[in-house]
Amino acid sequence: MKVKDFLTLTFFSMGLTLILWFLITYTKIMPQAASYEAKHVDGAFNAMLAVTVPIFALVITFVVYTLFRYSAGKDQSEGIKFYGSGNGIVEAAWIFLSLALTLGLAALGTKELFAIRGNDQADLNIQVKASQFSWEFYYPEQNIFSPELILPEGKRVRLLLSSEDVVHSFWVPEFRLKQDLLPGKVVKLLFTPSKLGQYTLFCSELCGSGHTTMTAPVRVVEKEQFAASIKEQSW
Repeated sequence: MKVKDFLTLTFFSMGLTLILWFLITYTKIMPQAASYEAKHVDGAFNAMLAVTVPIFALVITFVVYTLFRYSAGKDQSEGIKFYGSGNGIVEAAWIFLSLALTLGLAALGTKELFAIRGNDQADLNIQVKASQFSWEFYYPEQNIFSPELILPEGKRVRLLLSSEDVVHSFWVPEFRLKQDLLPGKVVKLLFTPSKLGQYTLFCSELCGSGHTTMTAPVRVVEKEQFAASIKEQSW
């Protein structure tokens, strides 16, 4: 590859990286975070983007370059022959860099996962039951059933998730947490709501003809209003 071609490819790769990063930053891929755990998920996600976006831009640029550089001309039956780099140092460096990036992202993901799930202590237990195609919430300490998931701001919550029929999945995008519910098994999910507001609980596992309608309201309230709020919604 000529120096001129290399510099051109570098310029276009950097330009594509900046464009993609601008689009990702200002299109707000992720909804507003509403739990303390969300910052760990967002941190890992942003780190992954910081690594993968430049690589994606570089690969796309080189693919386009190769398509034009080595394609057959009008008077050719074949494209230009390509016999590899012939440089073992470059190939070894590429493999080492790829391995280092992969292990680095894996280590970061593991660190953030332990930060999310390492603490098993909770201020409040809530039993969550899923069935085709509805959600049920039970507060054992208050002995209250509710059609709405009401959570106190700043209090660590332990959800005890179970399914009465098929596999479902608990997902509130603003909390950045998703957990499958399995028939015959109780699964724990712990998190701390951090932002007052109204949210929507979705089932993110295809569970039948009514899957898209399997939602439930979620409300994060001030700690002082929590007891009164769940009594208002009780069955």
